[in-house]
Amino acid sequence: MKLSEKLLKVSESINYIQKDKTNKSQNYKYLSEAKIKSTIKDAFEKERILFNYSTDAVREYEISPTKNGAKQFVTIASGKYSFIDCDSEEIVDGTWFGSGSDTSDKGLYKAITGGIKYVLNTDFLIPTGDDVENDNGDKPKAKVDPDAQLKKDLVEQYKGDKVEAKKEYERIMQVRLETKFEQEKLEA
Repeated sequence: MKLSEKLLKVSESINYIQKDKTNKSQNYKYLSEAKIKSTIKDAFEKERILFNYSTDAVREYEISPTKNGAKQFVTIASGKYSFIDCDSEEIVDGTWFGSGSDTSDKGLYKAITGGIKYVLNTDFLIPTGDDVENDNGDKPKAKVDPDAQLKKDLVEQYKGDKVEAKKEYERIMQVRLETKFEQEKLEA
């Protein structure tokens, strides 16, 4: 059996994964790394597939402090991942990207975790219950322009100092631009 056929069997074995955690500070449910990994690990072991990854590039930037004034950093990481067939040694590989913010030393781990979760969720098209066409009577949430929201949050964080908030906004936009450039460079 080819690796692509084994990966299809893995995909077929995962119908749905229920979100199992809640981010209380931002009030949303999410699918945890542990739940994703345990589900996929079982399917990989059954098909004799290994998953491997490496981290090739890491960048860290200081961003605006938290509301409590603690220094905060965003870490942007990228690397390679592989699905390896234990029987034929055939390999399917790709590139992953992730970012994570933290006030301590966990930004890199958050970036790696987010990048790997994204690879596994998207490669296997894992449904998690996010349905943008929800018609069960729930009122649709108003769309929020993320840039406008960021500007508003920065003005609030800088206690109304629009000059400092604008400087921070421009710095964040520069980081995003550099990240996009790095991603495009790695994909080329």
